[in-house]
Amino acid sequence: MMNGFNLNDVLAVASAHPFYSATQYPPRKEDLPILLAKHRESGEDLKLSSFPLTWKESLYKEIARLTTDRNPQNGYRRETYISTTGGGSGKGLPMVFATDSQETRRQRAAIGSLLRHCGITGPGDWIMTMHVSGHLYRALDLMAETLEGSGAAVLCAGSQMEQDQMIETLIEYRVNAIAGDAGQIMQISRYISTLPEDKRKQLLINKVLYTSEPMTPAQRSFLGSVFPDVALSSVIGSAEAGPWAVSPPKMTEATKTEQFADFVYDQRLMHLEIFPFTIEGSPSTCTSDTLPLPDGEKGLLVQTSLQRMRHPLIRYVCGDVGSLHPLPESIKAELSLEDARHYKVARIYGRDRRVSFDWYGEYFEFPAIQEAMRTEAWGILQYQIIRRYDEKDNNPGIVLEVRVLRHNESGTISKEELTRELRKLFWVFENNEELFDLRYLSDYLGFVRSTTGRKVINFINKVLD
Repeated sequence: MMNGFNLNDVLAVASAHPFYSATQYPPRKEDLPILLAKHRESGEDLKLSSFPLTWKESLYKEIARLTTDRNPQNGYRRETYISTTGGGSGKGLPMVFATDSQETRRQRAAIGSLLRHCGITGPGDWIMTMHVSGHLYRALDLMAETLEGSGAAVLCAGSQMEQDQMIETLIEYRVNAIAGDAGQIMQISRYISTLPEDKRKQLLINKVLYTSEPMTPAQRSFLGSVFPDVALSSVIGSAEAGPWAVSPPKMTEATKTEQFADFVYDQRLMHLEIFPFTIEGSPSTCTSDTLPLPDGEKGLLVQTSLQRMRHPLIRYVCGDVGSLHPLPESIKAELSLEDARHYKVARIYGRDRRVSFDWYGEYFEFPAIQEAMRTEAWGILQYQIIRRYDEKDNNPGIVLEVRVLRHNESGTISKEELTRELRKLFWVFENNEELFDLRYLSDYLGFVRSTTGRKVINFINKVLD
């Protein structure tokens, strides 16, 4: 396993970087040896706790300035790999995060090794990845190279590849694994479920690896009906941190009915802290006396990457809710003693969305909506809520449009019953039913997607309050 950078060196560079100091420009690659040599000569031992938490708003304000500044002294634009966020509102150009190109390649190799050591993918696996390309999104090349780093062979399904062509590719090349974001995995799985039995028997899929978004219990249940003996796993990452943790099949299976997912990460590559929710909202709410929570306690996940040197990521409040736990014995037993002592578990509960939206005088909390949509008996594979103006007769009323894609496997309620449940959930009565637009979709084409990662956006607000 490739180790990360020394924390003290990373903090030394951070001290001279505009993300964390008053410095105008980041150091260029050729400046790093001189900067580090001076720091080591000083004998100063920097402490992570001396750095304040880094908030997305302040970080990206600085990134916006550095991205467009063409001054030759601006190290941010030189020899960099550009990542873009895959989510968002679907409007405007995405914000980018630059990392050193060579550091990015080393990180992919390291996470590829993590995939291999955890038994997720490795030599002998042939994988078809469906991560989209197009626009500025980088998931396709990122995951292809990471999977190759595990020893697997990778086929990249292009964005123009039809589903029947994907099936022929899976059969022709004896592909045993598929990878993509959760929505893409469900799309191909639903298509496979419609194939004749003799066609399905030609498929050799025994591994599925998903990324980018959580997979709900209903999605997992449906996936299991299509691939009864498949090993399901996941990779978590972001534009800022890159890929940093994996969820092996044993962990994915153990948490399939939980409201969280467990990921294995290497402490030589990533340092994690959990802070209480009271820090949220403003840096002023977190003082030097605010300490990280002990292992097992739930709070806001804060990342310090040991794989980012030239543009460090220090104590970054990434927006996920999590807790830290020791490695389970079942996973530890399959690892070398050297790796096992460095691995730990990050339990991720999802994004920190303690916000609400209103419609017809009622406030709806996102966590409550998300929990309801995960009801297994409802069979919802994907949903989207759009708050918009009424398009009929210049009606000034605000419409709540709900788009739903579901499966019809055994154990699910009828469409009529689900309609009644959704009307209850959103408080629909005779006096407001004309402003409630429930649409059942037959495939993923009916959803509004983000412009970069092409992910389904769960909530879209088209109303300017």
